[in-house]
Amino acid sequence: MPKEHSELLKQEEKNQKKEFDNLFDSIIYNIAGDLGLQVANLLLKHDEITDEELASILDIKVNFVRKVLYKLYENNLATYRRVRDKETGWFIFYWKLNPEKIYDLIRKKQEKVLAKLTERLNYEKSHMFYICKNCSLRLTFEESIEYSFHCPKCGALLQQEDNSYIIKVLEKKIEDIKNEIKTLKNKKLVAQVSK
Repeated sequence: MPKEHSELLKQEEKNQKKEFDNLFDSIIYNIAGDLGLQVANLLLKHDEITDEELASILDIKVNFVRKVLYKLYENNLATYRRVRDKETGWFIFYWKLNPEKIYDLIRKKQEKVLAKLTERLNYEKSHMFYICKNCSLRLTFEESIEYSFHCPKCGALLQQEDNSYIIKVLEKKIEDIKNEIKTLKNKKLVAQVSK
């Protein structure tokens, strides 16, 4: 590999790492709060560490640390290895962080949002709507028929609504999310290739 390419790859990796750290902190905070950030940062510094060691370093009860670790585990951001202590017979859990899974987590959430927006877009495209100018109440054609095209709140005559703007906004948002998902898949591939 030419020297310029390896330097370019290193620079790209640095740029991604900086972006990744901010994204990572944001996601961890949303999942597990401030304590989650502290635990995650400690996990990043160690290949493996026990929950007791984490609690000792943070000077908090081990139950608080375990709560955070389970939240990270539920989101595939942390894994553990279980070993039986030969003296006590108890299991010791060695935890490690999986920061590369952050993109999978975000992608899954984006896919859920995409499904809901697509469902809403289909609903908007397949229905005619009527609106009350006084109350801003919005009804489908079928609902409007039930009320003889009069507002059920104030009795005013309902006006047909042009929902083309709503459809355009939904289509744009769907396209944006599809592009974000594609970008996340590419970032994951880059992260796997650089390992």
